[in-house]
Amino acid sequence: MSFRGGRGFASGANRGGFGSRGGRGGFQAPVGPPAQVLEMGTVMHACEGEMVCESINPKIPYFNAPIYLENKTPIGKVDEVLGPINQVYFTIKPQEGIVATSFKPGDKVYIGGDKLLPLEKCREAQESWRWCQRRSHARWGRGGPRGGGFRGGSGGFSRGGGRGGPRGGGVLPVRHFYLSMSRRVSAMPSNTSTSGVPPAGDGGQEKQKMLLSSETGHFSMIRALHLADLVTELNGFCGVMSVFSSMRYCLGDPHDYGPIWAALIFMPFGLFFDFMDGRIARWRKKSSLMGQELDSLADLISFGMAPAAAAFALGMRTSLDHLFLSFFVLCGLTRLARFNVTVAVLPKDKSGKSKYFEGTPIPTTLSITFFMTYCVSQDWVLDNLPLGLVAEGTAFEFHPLVLLFVLHGCLMVSKTLHIPKP
Repeated sequence: MSFRGGRGFASGANRGGFGSRGGRGGFQAPVGPPAQVLEMGTVMHACEGEMVCESINPKIPYFNAPIYLENKTPIGKVDEVLGPINQVYFTIKPQEGIVATSFKPGDKVYIGGDKLLPLEKCREAQESWRWCQRRSHARWGRGGPRGGGFRGGSGGFSRGGGRGGPRGGGVLPVRHFYLSMSRRVSAMPSNTSTSGVPPAGDGGQEKQKMLLSSETGHFSMIRALHLADLVTELNGFCGVMSVFSSMRYCLGDPHDYGPIWAALIFMPFGLFFDFMDGRIARWRKKSSLMGQELDSLADLISFGMAPAAAAFALGMRTSLDHLFLSFFVLCGLTRLARFNVTVAVLPKDKSGKSKYFEGTPIPTTLSITFFMTYCVSQDWVLDNLPLGLVAEGTAFEFHPLVLLFVLHGCLMVSKTLHIPKP
């Protein structure tokens, strides 16, 4: 099991080949989710940002083994393995974007079949450790020999063992040997076939993190942006221009519709750039954590703030109108935040895209924009807004047209409304 060469669990597994001391190895090609996943355990509770799970699999998971949902969506990696051999528990360290508290007790998690260790290996490790402890106790009394006597032979799981046994000759738990072996085995290249899906992380993300955290270079943030991020910035630019155009209309001649036309036209251009940034990211095969945040912020401006500002410019200016329009913008903000949190755990199709949206996507607010465009074309603005004014002259006066924004805000934050993703 722990020979210096050969094809076993040797220390050369990370240097080359299948355990030889030389060779051209050392590179492990990135792999995606396995072709099939098996039930590994059930979630018990969250603790310090990790998920504590009870194993329901007769085998033991490798250390740092990827953990998936049933649809093969990765959610994290095995961080610790706890408990005795006959009652195994383990913790999952969630990957970025996954929140441990979003899982309920009883939720099942899954693992690839090539990342499981037979229970017999742990029992062999336990017997070998007990034999070593008895022998070292008889020969050295206060502690084991340096190296633990596991340099070679048929029973060891570590190339050199520990630097010595405990001073009192106590027995370390079998988990110590399991972790040593599982780290060594999980470091070896796997020959199992994969689905060919690229891993969640990539070199582009790491390079971007390095550039953004750099303490030197005034323009390091600009160099960190990908092409798709720049297109997302154009989406935000359209939203900002729409808001400013609405403000210009409020300050200018109410019969000059030029600024309000500009405000309404900029919003569909924002949708175009919002569509193109994802296409460019997939074309260049570069994901960007910063791009994900930029996309949400740009959408909030282009499809949240911009329609609300246009509605205000067209005449929805009472106190209750302000309250309803603010509610609409906050619903869009909350919907985007929820999407960023849950996008990794939503059911995916074969291409890795989410099967549906929870609630209506915020770009669907363009339907209200098109209606406002029709109102401008018919000269239905300011005092001529459709449906007029309710409770006029009181503190509760408002334009019924603003209820379109309230309804759309409620649809965006709905949990049960699932919109199929094209």
